[in-house]
Amino acid sequence: MLLESNVKPKKKRLNEGNIFITMANPLAVFQMAEPIKFPVDEPIALYGRQSSLFQFQNRTESRDYQIEEQRKILVLQYHWNEAMIVEYFDDFAVSGTLGIGERVGVTRLLDDIARGYIKAVYVFLVDRLFRDKLLENVIRFAKTCYEKKIIIITSCYLYRMWIQEDYEKFIDDCKLAWKALDLQLNKRMLPMRAFASHSGKYDSRTMNIGYVVNRDKHSPTYKRYVALPKHAEVVKEKIFLRLIDYGGDAFALMHELEKQEGVHFPWHDDPLFNNKIELIKIPGVGYRIGTYTTLLHILRNPVYIGTWKTGDKEYPGNHEAILDRQTWDTVQYLLDKRQESIHPHPRNRTGDSILKGLILRPTPGYIVSVSPANGEISLAWKDAENRMHPNRRDIIPLATVETMFQDVFTRRVLLDDKCHQYAQAASSLYEAEAKDRVHIQETMNGLETRRRAILDDLENPKMRKKMSERTIEEKYQKVGEIEGEVARLNAVLNRPTKYIPLPDLISLIEQLRANWDSLPPAKIRDVALVFCNGILLTPRSNHIWSFEVQWELWQKDTGIIWLNVGDKYHWYDDDIATLKDLANREALLEEVLHALPKFSQTAISNMSVRECGKRVTPKGSHRLDAYMTREDMSVLAEYGVGIEQIAKMRGAVKAREFNGSEYWSLAYTKRDECHDTIFFVDRDVNRDDGTNREVSR
Repeated sequence: MLLESNVKPKKKRLNEGNIFITMANPLAVFQMAEPIKFPVDEPIALYGRQSSLFQFQNRTESRDYQIEEQRKILVLQYHWNEAMIVEYFDDFAVSGTLGIGERVGVTRLLDDIARGYIKAVYVFLVDRLFRDKLLENVIRFAKTCYEKKIIIITSCYLYRMWIQEDYEKFIDDCKLAWKALDLQLNKRMLPMRAFASHSGKYDSRTMNIGYVVNRDKHSPTYKRYVALPKHAEVVKEKIFLRLIDYGGDAFALMHELEKQEGVHFPWHDDPLFNNKIELIKIPGVGYRIGTYTTLLHILRNPVYIGTWKTGDKEYPGNHEAILDRQTWDTVQYLLDKRQESIHPHPRNRTGDSILKGLILRPTPGYIVSVSPANGEISLAWKDAENRMHPNRRDIIPLATVETMFQDVFTRRVLLDDKCHQYAQAASSLYEAEAKDRVHIQETMNGLETRRRAILDDLENPKMRKKMSERTIEEKYQKVGEIEGEVARLNAVLNRPTKYIPLPDLISLIEQLRANWDSLPPAKIRDVALVFCNGILLTPRSNHIWSFEVQWELWQKDTGIIWLNVGDKYHWYDDDIATLKDLANREALLEEVLHALPKFSQTAISNMSVRECGKRVTPKGSHRLDAYMTREDMSVLAEYGVGIEQIAKMRGAVKAREFNGSEYWSLAYTKRDECHDTIFFVDRDVNRDDGTNREVSR
């Protein structure tokens, strides 16, 4: 006799015969009232979708099946002309709960069906098309397919949409698709996750450094945080206690961590930990705190005293604490006191500029700010990978860039005789967006009609009398769901858009042609956004920025901006070491300028006095070229701009040295006569003098 403990439970087995026959040939379960003749020489839509970018990148079986295998099924099983297969794969990484007008692929598919281009649709399952709770989008799609007599082929059924039974089955199957998602996600996974979270157990959130999740099912701390000693010690000693040593100065602590070579925390070989931690990872080596914000988050997080937070609720003593209460309270007191003593001033957000939202970042590491109050555009950046906070800024006057953009925008749009044609072409670029908004509005209208019909029934005494209490409750619940969806769609419609109806766009252009200052900056910006994709500003040297205006319809406008007042000089340790070496060797002027191309002769002379106690080069404050760096001259040569143009802008005059050589002198230049200058590339046909046309501010 077998002991009960030795009896192994039976494993659940898939009904392989049913599944594989069904997936391979939906006709096996399709009771045909009449033979189907597929329009194999007509266009068929091949639609695919996955709900998230994570699924698209990591769950490749579904993606590959929908993209590759389904095409083979159409060709080999249904004998479809491969040239007639039209792919609609725009909705990968987009949720099926979004409706028509919000998903590019299904919106384009519906439009193509409505205009009679698509004759059939192939999709793995109907839940790839819709997971619509209120079925408004499903019904609209089904009605269009009914009118155009579309065949929808899935892995388990063939829907002949002009037949009432199939039409209703398609809608019912889409309803089941939503119910399956609702049951699995909203009624099972999310409640269980919320229960686990409020029980103090790990709920798939971002993990905190210093802790790991205990995955031993027999442990009393199963699925709870437990301290990881090699990280917990660093958190306590190198972060919290060091902040106390600094008197609550988090910036001082940040600078100390920046200077630390290597990593802040050693590597921990745990896939879950490495997937959920949000520090800079050096695989096999360790982790670094990447930003000042991350550091503050660690210092302010009560998880380190054993408190577990879920939403607005806190559960003290949930897991092992890394810090004692006294250390935690001291750190919070010092941080609060430090914050009060700084007295931060709120940003001055007064004023507006036509360039807000138009300035692009030269590289992803830059932080771009357009400040009308300060009259500047600044690019903040880090000068080293270990930096946790931007420590350098490049600044260019806002008025100069506005002058440049006004010039190119006026020339491109306002002064051209074909400006109305350009407006029509630009407006047509955003017709798809306008159509999406029409689709969304149509969905909202349908939902509002249903809501009104339900309320009419509820407000009708005769109808209400026939309803049970449960029916009344369900109807009010349905009204609430409809109102919530309408509010969401209304928020989608209210998002900023680049689309301006053609008559309004032409009217605005005419106003700008008559008087540029007749419109506020926000209106000018709205018009500019229709034509312009952005402005790329790049600091090239101490006095020069390059610019690139990117258009929807035309080639880029490029050029350089010469700043009368150069940007800040960023001297690094290597630059100082080079300067001292040149001073010790008593290098000649040309060698010094070649070795330090980022700095002008005047700047090098002044710095050498401070660092070396003597001038390595003459100051030359009366000479124009003494204020220019070798990088300045190199960029000017690259763009075909001669020094004569800069001299003219600065008001310099020709002078001679005792040896007879000529130079540009600034001895008689008045400061108020100087200005910034903008040089455009290939603006003039005749460039015999080697210079570009300039626009001065």
